[in-house]
Amino acid sequence: MTDLTGKHALVTGGGSGIGASIAATLAGAGARVTIVGRRKDALDQTAACAANMFAVAADVTDEDSIEKLYKQAETARGPFD
Repeated sequence: MTDLTGKHALVTGGGSGIGASIAATLAGAGARVTIVGRRKDALDQTAACAANMFAVAADVTDEDSIEKLYKQAETARGPFD
């Protein structure tokens, strides 16, 4: 995979399954990865696998929740690429 150092990725459903695999691949390529889902415990467990992966609980069907997610993640790690 291409070197993604300096990039910030957002992965929804990142706490398990395909989302977790995608997040791990992006983190392995050097990206800062914000993973999102509704189950904070699963997100935290996945994020613990890489120092550059960060968990944020949010409901992607709720506009206010997504706004808060973007503000929190982009303040901490810069804009999404």
